[in-house]
Amino acid sequence: MNAAVAEALEDPRLEVTEAEAAAEAARWDAVEGSLAEARELRPIEWATLTLTQGEILAAFGRYCREELDDVEVLEETATRLTLGWRRERSTVELRAAFLFAERLGADGPALLLGPVGPKTVERFLEDETLRARAGVLDLARLQKIVAVRSSVFVYFEWFLRDEYGVKILPEQDFTTGLVERGIISLGMG
Repeated sequence: MNAAVAEALEDPRLEVTEAEAAAEAARWDAVEGSLAEARELRPIEWATLTLTQGEILAAFGRYCREELDDVEVLEETATRLTLGWRRERSTVELRAAFLFAERLGADGPALLLGPVGPKTVERFLEDETLRARAGVLDLARLQKIVAVRSSVFVYFEWFLRDEYGVKILPEQDFTTGLVERGIISLGMG
């Protein structure tokens, strides 16, 4: 079974059938490998450092517990952190694919870590509800599609910069698409 479909079926928050998951998977970028290979075991190579997405998420959980006085780890699994900052509740989550991503951010902003491709860019450009609830970050490409606000997401980017020396940039086609649709303006003044 396709890893994206398997992931959607195993996630109790989504409550979907196999047919619904397969139809949704066709609307996103293809996923290679098993669910674990595409999610927590996905290799991330930065210069001379090779990690997995799972190792990075676990390190961020430790960082939040040990280094950040104002961020509370509310729930932690191998693939998801639920974090609190003041009254804000956000999640940082490993995903093989972003099927039904708007549902994953229904209880607060969700930052989904996984591969970003052209279909992902189009889906976020087309769907305002999706943009308002979830953002995606590709650790391999060091690019993000994030329009939703969350202080936890800022802490995550600072963590990546301070611990690994990497900087996350906005995905260029997403930014261009927002400008072309008149959603944002990059003009001066």
